[in-house]
Order: sequence, then C-alpha cells, then structure tokens
Amino acid sequence: MVDKLNTELDEAFLKKFFGLTERVIPEDQEITPAMLRRQLDEIETTLNEAKLEAKEKAAVAASVNEQLSRQPAGPPPMFGDNPDEDVFNLPKKTILIIDDLGVITYQLSVLFKQYNFDVITSKEIYDAIEKFKKQSFDIVVMDLYIPTEREGFILLEELKKIALSKQKVIKIGVMSASAKKEHKQLCKMKGAEFYLEKIDDWQKELFKLIKDA
Repeated sequence: MVDKLNTELDEAFLKKFFGLTERVIPEDQEITPAMLRRQLDEIETTLNEAKLEAKEKAAVAASVNEQLSRQPAGPPPMFGDNPDEDVFNLPKKTILIIDDLGVITYQLSVLFKQYNFDVITSKEIYDAIEKFKKQSFDIVVMDLYIPTEREGFILLEELKKIALSKQKVIKIGVMSASAKKEHKQLCKMKGAEFYLEKIDDWQKELFKLIKDA
C-alpha cells in the first residue's frame, strides 16, 4: 500500500512540473529514496535553469526599454557600414520575427519597417509555423527561448523542413540571451545561418547580418 502511494505521489509530482502523461516508473520497480532524491535534484536543476532564463530575458527587455526611451524622435540611426550608404533604398524583403517578448518584436518591427522590410511578427511556436507555411518570407529571425530552448530547437527544425519543401532560399537566424557554446553549435547543426547573442548593440549586428540577405 505504501509503495503504491509513493508511486502515485511521485508521478503526480513529476506531472506537475514536467507535464508528463506516461508512467515513468514501471509497476514492478521499487521506488527508493535515492530515486526520489535524484528526481528532486533534476527538478531543482530545471527550476534553477528556468529562473536563470527568466532573468536573462528580463535583462534583455530592460535593455531594450532603456534604448527605446533614449531614442530620439524621427528615423532610427543608420546601421550601414558606410554613413553615406542609402540603407533606406534596400530591396523589398519580407521578414518573420519570432520572440515571446513583445518589446523585442515591437522594437525590431519598427526598426525594419523603416528600412523597407515587410515585417510579420509572432510570439509563439505554433503561430510562427502557421504563418511561415502560409506566407512567403525571405528572412526569419527567431529567439531560441520560446519559452525554452527545447521549443526553439523544434521550431528551427520545422522551419528548415518547410523552407526545403518550398524550394526557396530562406535565411533563418537565431538570436538569444544565452552565451552557451553548445546552443550556438546545435543551432548551426540544425541549419541556422547565424546565431546572435543579445548583448550590447545586438540590434545593429542583426541588421548587418540580414541587410544583404
């Protein structure tokens, strides 16, 4: 009876944190304190990583808000390598910007619309996939954490598959607050043309990466 209760409690605990719907512990397997401790450690690690990701996103949002508050009225500063370059006459391109932070999608939308881009935005994975299927895009810029890197990698793979089926060259890049080398490497392996870390002047670097796409 005690073992059965432990199993039910343990599964309920896992479902609460991870949304698991399948039994993770076989019926005939004894639950030991070591197993529970290991699962608790894994949950604690996951929660700590989630807190860190939330802090990174909050820092990015605060940075963007600060930049917007300091930005003077009128057109944004020239992002071309040459100050005399007429960047407002860039060829018409359509860009899909995917980020679950509304302040990011808003800022980039305002910026690229002024540089002759048609801009579509999305804040979550399924909406982004549907928009990508229905419309023709030249460029996609997506955040890796939407809301976690797992969904980001899934989205990147799906976008690459759809792009391949369309038989069209579509530049897909990833932006993230994460500086983890393994994230950058995995994004490149999954077909991302670039990986941009959201640090100082990242918007300027993003413009350089896509203006000639």
